[in-house]
Amino acid sequence: MDQMALFVIFLLAAFSNTLASSIFDSARLGMRHVDFGGNFTKDELVARSAFRSSRLSLQYSSAEYMIELSVGTPEPQPISGIADTGSDIIWTQCGQPTSLYDPQKSQTYSSLPCNSNVCLQAPNRDPKQCCSYSITYGSGNAAGYFISDTFLLGDTNPVSVPQMVFGCTTSSMATGEAPTGIIGLSRSEYSLIRQLGIDKFSYCLHPDVNTIQPMFLGSAAILDGPLVQSTPLVFPDANLYLVNLNGISLGTEQLPIPQSLFQFNPSDGSGGVIIDSGTPITRLVPQAFEIVSQAVQNIVNLPIADGSTYNLKLCFSLPSGSKVPSMPDMTFHFDGADLKLSMDKYMYLTGDGLFCLFILEPARGFTQSIIGTFQTQNMHVLYDLNNNMLSFAPAECDKL
Repeated sequence: MDQMALFVIFLLAAFSNTLASSIFDSARLGMRHVDFGGNFTKDELVARSAFRSSRLSLQYSSAEYMIELSVGTPEPQPISGIADTGSDIIWTQCGQPTSLYDPQKSQTYSSLPCNSNVCLQAPNRDPKQCCSYSITYGSGNAAGYFISDTFLLGDTNPVSVPQMVFGCTTSSMATGEAPTGIIGLSRSEYSLIRQLGIDKFSYCLHPDVNTIQPMFLGSAAILDGPLVQSTPLVFPDANLYLVNLNGISLGTEQLPIPQSLFQFNPSDGSGGVIIDSGTPITRLVPQAFEIVSQAVQNIVNLPIADGSTYNLKLCFSLPSGSKVPSMPDMTFHFDGADLKLSMDKYMYLTGDGLFCLFILEPARGFTQSIIGTFQTQNMHVLYDLNNNMLSFAPAECDKL
């Protein structure tokens, strides 16, 4: 078991601090794409997303969207962190050149008791530093100490929430771009969702990386109408958001993918299909990926090309002046719901004439298939923890 898994167990079993008040009702947050304002070309954005999707960790540098909020009083300090349904805790950088938060500037900052269970049992703690931690991710690490402070949530009419527990990271490294923080959105006891005491949240992702993306917390998360589809969130005792994927179709053809490839093993936490805000591009376990790839090759009558420039595995060479091949919809069949992807949601045409499958295999060391954020763009996605349901519907995200 890796350090992150042990750390989650410590949190769930040992933390004794009082959570934020359950009187919190709702808020609308703004999220920024990590490439916001970067002036990247479309091809560069694709390559960067594919690279982030290939990282070794679900929790560290693979994510696309940053939540913006403020911490502390009397002058709230703006911070941002990766919006990640695959992460269990909240942390932000402190005492580093890129830090946005200084606890000493806040009148509501509070350290945690050194004799609390979480402080005594945190992995790789420094006995000389109260409540220290060191978390190892697949693509980096973060070390610091746990504290609490008041959070200010909402891009309009912000809501003040006291005694939010989070990590003050004083040292972090990553292979690639290191985040300034993480906003864990999992089912874990110390994620943002659980600390707020809410039972639902939603987000809607627009393809334009320079658009502020909306996230809705609590009663503000509303999704209704005739186009809404819902599928159960299975294994509610797991921190991740797992769904049953029964198969994949390309057009009218049900692909011969054994359903066992998508089954979750609760005994060791392997397998299964995850809905994840922290993964840009959908990833299918190798055998399922190969079946999907072969089905695409059977339709696209073009020479295979090297897509490594874009960090994509299956690409075709489209002759200059040629039209893009006609491709049917690809459909992911969940319990009670179908996620239908038009060609532009699973194929990409590069500026230099490569026609590529925009689906990947999992990062090395991971056994789950993951539904990524690119495939759910222009969709309003609702997580209902009370009823253990995931719902989605087409939406104009920039108008919500």
